[in-house]
Amino acid sequence: MTTVTDPATGLSYDIEGAGTPVVLLHGMTFDRRTWRPIIDMWDGAVTSIAIDLPGHGGSGGEPTRLQDVAEQIHRLLESLAVERPVVVGHSMGASVAALYASAYPTRGIALVDQATEVLPFARMLHQIAPMLRGPAFHQVWPNIENSLGLDRTPDPTRALVLGTHRVEQDVVLGYWDQILTTDPVELQAWIDAQAALIQVPCLAVFGRPATVGERERFDGMPDVQIEEWVGDGHFVHLVEPGRFATRLLNFLAYCGSCAVASGQVAT
Repeated sequence: MTTVTDPATGLSYDIEGAGTPVVLLHGMTFDRRTWRPIIDMWDGAVTSIAIDLPGHGGSGGEPTRLQDVAEQIHRLLESLAVERPVVVGHSMGASVAALYASAYPTRGIALVDQATEVLPFARMLHQIAPMLRGPAFHQVWPNIENSLGLDRTPDPTRALVLGTHRVEQDVVLGYWDQILTTDPVELQAWIDAQAALIQVPCLAVFGRPATVGERERFDGMPDVQIEEWVGDGHFVHLVEPGRFATRLLNFLAYCGSCAVASGQVAT
């Protein structure tokens, strides 16, 4: 494993293995180390690039809009001569993965417990926005966090994840600025427009039943595989890391076959 901080973007990342490039994006308040159980199970079978998002882990910079984060990641991958990766994201990282695929060449994307439907979540955040922005933040945050089901993650993985966990009000509000300052219906319409640009295979793995709204929006994408590992919760990939690592390898093979069928050259 090689850990590097890119001087141009300020993004820290781990890169290891060989083969298909797989970009791994963590959720908000965590960092790239949460992907370690998955990377270890691949044992170098892919080129894994686990990136700290701005304001997380070893990455500098301020929280910013997610399309800008996608652009930073693209600049980093260009510097590494990585073309058409499979981009895998958990939670907020999944939103970045989808935006990346809407703007830049990819083989495919995998979204972990996150879909392109944000309307219900956005409406909820608008209701509690005054508390999030004020001194009550640290009273509200545990209620959000307790719904994620991190307790379902077995040790030593849970200890690893908690070791990456850092909650900072300015970072949370920075990443949620767009959702908090945009009318939820308008925001959903913008996300739908971006999702319509995604033309590569998508794997969506939920630790719960997908909602009707999430499934309806996936229907607008050309090639989506949905899996519901009910009971695993928000950290579904870490509750069953072996299952997830194997499922993702199968998805990579599928993306490769789609690329060949469409006449795209693998890199």
